[in-house]
Amino acid sequence: MENRISEFIKSKLAGDYQIWFIVFVLNAFGLLIQFSAKGRMVMMNPMDPIFSFIKSMVILVFSFILMSWFSRQNYLKFAQYSHVALLFSWILILVAFVFGESKGGASRWLEIGPISFMPSDMAKLCLIGSLAKDFSTRQSNPEAYNWQFFLWLLIKIGITCFLIMLSNFSTSILIFLTSIILMIFGRVPWKQIGYIIASVAVLASLVVTLEIGQRAKTVKARIANFSNRVGKKDSKSVDKKDEDYQLYRSYYAIATGALSPKGPGRSQQRYFLSQAESDFVYAIIVEEYGIVVAIFIPLFFLWLMYRGANAVRHSGKPFGGLLSAGLTFSIVFQAFINMLVAVGAGPVTGQPMPMVSAGGTSLIFTAISIGLILSVSRDKDQETKDLKTII
Repeated sequence: MENRISEFIKSKLAGDYQIWFIVFVLNAFGLLIQFSAKGRMVMMNPMDPIFSFIKSMVILVFSFILMSWFSRQNYLKFAQYSHVALLFSWILILVAFVFGESKGGASRWLEIGPISFMPSDMAKLCLIGSLAKDFSTRQSNPEAYNWQFFLWLLIKIGITCFLIMLSNFSTSILIFLTSIILMIFGRVPWKQIGYIIASVAVLASLVVTLEIGQRAKTVKARIANFSNRVGKKDSKSVDKKDEDYQLYRSYYAIATGALSPKGPGRSQQRYFLSQAESDFVYAIIVEEYGIVVAIFIPLFFLWLMYRGANAVRHSGKPFGGLLSAGLTFSIVFQAFINMLVAVGAGPVTGQPMPMVSAGGTSLIFTAISIGLILSVSRDKDQETKDLKTII
């Protein structure tokens, strides 16, 4: 019986088992904290939290199935379709921008039956795969990084960031930061990286200054509010319902729960934080479980980054190493952005915490990303088998 269970686990859970453990713990804890954070729904309908929990469980199970499937596939197949998939994601972003449902003041969602789909999540994954493919074919030939390739990179990164910037500025920044990491790992000349950074920075400045798209005004307001907070030019109370109301409620949750945690399911600020289960989930974690438990969240993400980097070290193929690096940094960056916003160390962005915050599309594409990282980590097992064969 034990052998059958062991064989079943090995057949379904391929790749680095430490990554599997990290993912399982974060998702399990996320499910628990989401159920608590959605407690305000009881005020509307006592059955809403139950239905929401069942929906979260279904999405979570489906994401683990996807993760398992991708972990057992050859990640090199992803390279074959990355360019075409990126182009398709651009089309979907435009369709969502023009015809999509508006949520939170931006049209970034496509409705496919009962499923809400955010194309920017797909674009992030596809751009990482596309860049990894470009850089992997040029590792042995530095002269391939000519000006023609520089223009190709600039167009690819610029179009992706611009299209997403129209309705989701923070995701665009996250994608751009990940692209910089990939360019560094891909050995792109620093001069070209500098030009790309300058070009995209000018593009972003124009979008915000000229108020192009649906989120430019919001971005300007959030940057101004953050500057005021850093400069201590305001003295807003937690009860003043303006654009910083959610952030000050987050402060209050952290301040009252850090050293005296209220306990699981006993958060008070979940009734005031409209995004308690997503954007400000870290504040609820601190309020209910205290600073000691909350410290383990960033540590788990740092552990994930280490294991992802370990996959880079063991991958015998440049594409695998670059793909794992890009996907790992993207997930970890997003998690830390979420935590930094909750504690007021950055402008409000609306980025959920991967695997912990409630989500549909984001959880699915995070699962696919981790599945690909796990697939890359299998190169270590193949390396061990080859070594044993030689010996």
